[in-house]
Amino acid sequence: MAGIPIGRLLVEQGVLTREQVKHILDVQRSSHRPFGDLAERLYGVDPRAVEDAWVQQYVSRTGAVNLDELDFDPSVLSVINARQAWQFHLMPIKRDEDSIHVATTAPNLIRCVNFATRRFNEPAHFVIASDRQVRQYMMRHYPVPQYVADYAAQMA
Repeated sequence: MAGIPIGRLLVEQGVLTREQVKHILDVQRSSHRPFGDLAERLYGVDPRAVEDAWVQQYVSRTGAVNLDELDFDPSVLSVINARQAWQFHLMPIKRDEDSIHVATTAPNLIRCVNFATRRFNEPAHFVIASDRQVRQYMMRHYPVPQYVADYAAQMA
């Protein structure tokens, strides 16, 4: 799936005009820089607006998964500890020859990507699941007292 172009998302959010998007795309063809980077540099777009648009674009491309339908490999759970799981709302699923597969929620995707690039020594493949399911699986595989889970939900 192609997904929604990030420029269109930023126009819909009122962050950029169509003319600005066209200009960024023209510059991008010669500079080969990421669209969001150019939007920030050329038009002072807030990085959070770019991140929000990127998450929206990612979710439009991948959709959400049902964690009950995925095969979990318990051996991959050791790549993070309970604190990290709850802090980042990150649920390791499995490992294949190319990457580690992890689930998170759309609002936590940016934080999880940043964490995974620092923590894992391999590429990470992210899938998006509902907050309810991610919390349910974290409680099953990384159990914590309910007050800790409630606090983590407030911080997310």
